[in-house]
Amino acid sequence: MTDALVLETARGRIVLRPEQSGDADFLYALFRSHTFLELAMLPVDAAAMEQLVRMQFDSQTATYRAQFPQARFDIVEQDGEAIGRLIVDRGGEVGCIVDFALLPERRSGGLGTAILAAVLAQQRRPVLCKVLYNNAASLRMCRRVGFVQIGSELPFLQLEWRP
Repeated sequence: MTDALVLETARGRIVLRPEQSGDADFLYALFRSHTFLELAMLPVDAAAMEQLVRMQFDSQTATYRAQFPQARFDIVEQDGEAIGRLIVDRGGEVGCIVDFALLPERRSGGLGTAILAAVLAQQRRPVLCKVLYNNAASLRMCRRVGFVQIGSELPFLQLEWRP
């Protein structure tokens, strides 16, 4: 695997490999797995909901690519299976966790914390990330690996990790 990173984590070996065009369906399904639930309360039919989720996915993808052109866009794999996505921008004086998501069945078991800790262990400078103020699970994970809140730009909290 060209440019793949192998991480030895507290939850086993994880491979971060660059996204490829063949990952589009997986990335959409991953995005949909958390976004669809957030939008489920909207008074629209299933077709309109699917269209809304697709538009948000396309918008997020374009925004991340434009705002973080030097970032590494990776698929997270365990035992050869795609289980998530990680986008890290290592440019500038500080790094930035742009996005990190795991499939629903891989969440809440410590795997995300283990992956994030292994990624941070490779850093030699501060790393920033933004988390929605009401995303309690992500905030707990970030705090477990040493992120602290340094500000807020509602609806996001700005977090920083230092080596």
